[in-house]
Amino acid sequence: MSSTIAGVPRSSRPRSLTQEAIVDEALRLLRADGLAGLTMRAVANRLGVTPMAAYYYVEGKEDLLRLVVERIANGRAPLALDGDDWEECLRRHLLTVWEESAGYPGLSAYLIDQPNLGVTSEGLADGIRFFEAAGFSPAASPLAWSFAMTYIHGRISVDARLGHRPNVQRAGGLHARDYVLFGIEAVIGGLRSLRDRDPSALGPAAASSAGD
Repeated sequence: MSSTIAGVPRSSRPRSLTQEAIVDEALRLLRADGLAGLTMRAVANRLGVTPMAAYYYVEGKEDLLRLVVERIANGRAPLALDGDDWEECLRRHLLTVWEESAGYPGLSAYLIDQPNLGVTSEGLADGIRFFEAAGFSPAASPLAWSFAMTYIHGRISVDARLGHRPNVQRAGGLHARDYVLFGIEAVIGGLRSLRDRDPSALGPAAASSAGD
């Protein structure tokens, strides 16, 4: 007797179908139709298979979204000090996240409700290490990471509601990019002020140096 996954017998799985192909098609569909258009049935139709065939590899839409988010996160350079100062590294990373969002309409509105904003455990660890290397304490580093990422995903969600069109003017002749650049500078300025003012936000080496 063959075992089953999501009601599909193992023996009936399509030989040409893979989880990777399903995620590839889901990303294309997400770019074209946004989150509202991303369904297991729509992905299966584009692949020319039945929805039940796709369910052999992916348990459902939530599982598909998890795989999509992981693919996007894994394709992005991690937040890390790479020769520039921490402020420039963070600025570049947050801007990259915002720019990527234009290609996946509605995804950030989904991410804002997810634990750790959909970031993988590896990405979370990278973010915490980044802020520790920037001089924040181990206790403050996860908070600094969360603050920065919550801002950028919140900004993306607002842009999505307004229509993420970077070149369309808004009030006062401003563009979406103007808002996000201002916000990023406010985030960095706030974090810089906290790190420099509050000894509890300093890493051990920086705190020791500050006390000399």
